[in-house]
Amino acid sequence: MSSRRVWHGRAKRVQARLWLGAVGAIAVVGVGLAVTSPSDQEFVSYAFVTLRRELCPRLPELLKEAQQDQALPEFLTPYLSQSCTELLTAIRGGVEDFLRRHTRVQNYVVFRIYTTELFGKQYRTLGIARQFITLPEN
Repeated sequence: MSSRRVWHGRAKRVQARLWLGAVGAIAVVGVGLAVTSPSDQEFVSYAFVTLRRELCPRLPELLKEAQQDQALPEFLTPYLSQSCTELLTAIRGGVEDFLRRHTRVQNYVVFRIYTTELFGKQYRTLGIARQFITLPEN
């Protein structure tokens, strides 16, 4: 047996071990991501906090539009603007139910895509490794 054949045989075994190691590492990462994929309840909590953070600063502007449409009495505007966070927190259960009903979930095992429809707009969120990333609008 020549040394060239011996070397070639060892190289093939090393290459096979490297491939096996790579496949094993990918499997471990995949299982880790699948196990840490966030739950639907975690998403709803995230969506509630995000909605509150985004809505309350814009509420005065939205209320002015509602007043122009005569959909809201003017005397309520200052109270609602100042109390937005407290009001949303007080009705959190109802808001979370609303978010659940208006969200479609696509489960890809290692991550999830949540598509929420609010006020005629679609908001997409990636849930992966117990984290949420709100994706930019199309």
